[in-house]
Amino acid sequence: MIAAKSQARARLSASYDAAQYTEENQKHWRWADNLAPQQANSLSVRRTLRSRSRYECLESNSFANGIVKTLANDFVTTGPSLQVLLKNKKLARDIEKRFKIWAKQVKLASKLRTARLSKCVDGEAFILATSNPRLRGDVQLDLRLVECDQVSSPDWTDGALDPNSVDGIRFDDNGNPIEYEILKAHPGDGRNFGRVDANKVGADHVIHLFSQLRPGQARGVPEVTPALPLFAFLRRYTLATILAAETAADFAVVLKTILNAFGEDENRKPQQAFDAVEIDRGMMTALPYGYEMQQMKAEQPTTTYEMFRNAILQEIARCIHMPTNKARGDSSGYNYSSARLDHQIYYHAIDVERSEWEIEALDRIFMWWLAEVKYSWSAVGKYTIDDLEHKWAWQPVISVNPKQDADAAIALRDAGLMTERDYFTEQQLDPDAQWEQLAVEFAQRALRTPAVPQQGPQQQQQPPEQAAA
Repeated sequence: MIAAKSQARARLSASYDAAQYTEENQKHWRWADNLAPQQANSLSVRRTLRSRSRYECLESNSFANGIVKTLANDFVTTGPSLQVLLKNKKLARDIEKRFKIWAKQVKLASKLRTARLSKCVDGEAFILATSNPRLRGDVQLDLRLVECDQVSSPDWTDGALDPNSVDGIRFDDNGNPIEYEILKAHPGDGRNFGRVDANKVGADHVIHLFSQLRPGQARGVPEVTPALPLFAFLRRYTLATILAAETAADFAVVLKTILNAFGEDENRKPQQAFDAVEIDRGMMTALPYGYEMQQMKAEQPTTTYEMFRNAILQEIARCIHMPTNKARGDSSGYNYSSARLDHQIYYHAIDVERSEWEIEALDRIFMWWLAEVKYSWSAVGKYTIDDLEHKWAWQPVISVNPKQDADAAIALRDAGLMTERDYFTEQQLDPDAQWEQLAVEFAQRALRTPAVPQQGPQQQQQPPEQAAA
């Protein structure tokens, strides 16, 4: 009775349609809750979402696999390049060169792509600073990726016993992570029996990448979580369409009869229900008495299948800002303008996330590298990451109309809206090195090109008779 009165008051006081306690609304939002971020993203919930996301994106769905791989490739491309902005140009160039050599050894670009893939599929990516004595040179710093399953409390309590812990991550009173528990073995390793011990690693040596969608959220969920049911719908509809087409193809002819199916006429033995009769190619025959022949109509696959598939893929890709033609791997039906407009949204989202990764990941990796290289390189020993002004340059998007883009860059430069340094930086080129190389090439070109004498009106050769006079 009390509950009924409270619901009645809620109906009277609510001014939003979505806040009304109608039967339809309650059915639609019956799974909505008011859980805190940690309870909503508990260990059991994240484990279930991760397993289903991996099943779709890595194991069973070619569209999903292509979508997440395309996202990782577009995000990282061939890897970011470091550009140090120092007055001492030689030192800046040496730092960039040494960091590039180290980045190739540790396969930085490849590990960043795997981390971006894990963030999308698993919801989180963890990068640990480790030491690798097999690396060439004085810098032994290496990077190790750890699946988020291994960052967990060994007692599987999800941090419930410690108010400042959330499933393997311990925080201070200000919400800053101070320690991570890394399980010594993966929980899914079949060789593990019982409790798995963990190593405690300081937060200064761990990079944790995830999309924080709610204030106070400490662990991530797969970015494709809203799309997981849609993958199931797409698979079911595809299988149903194929099954209907196969069934129609299997039944080449159906025989209809007005006789008793169980053969009460002793002088004639009719076909039993669902009996199979083979048909010879090119045969003409007479049907038994009382039978009609009817051919199955080839109505599958339906004309709406492609429309349904494209609509589902568009909704799936929207949660990661990917345009439909990239998700499908097919741009038929797109024109040049609409494709560029859709891609602007996609690449803007990539630029926003890259700016976050530069702070959370790349700057910290550069800081780890500086902390180790200073012991063998006295020239940078006095510098910290705060002293070295630097930028991260990402490979630009491949242009489908380079001439148009070049004309636009020239127009921006001539209008004073872009400098050549900015342009070279966007192209992942060192401006100073580029200018030096251009000066060398221009000088070489001038030496190779023979001088053409200029003849003005006063220098034109006179006829021989006038010259003799």
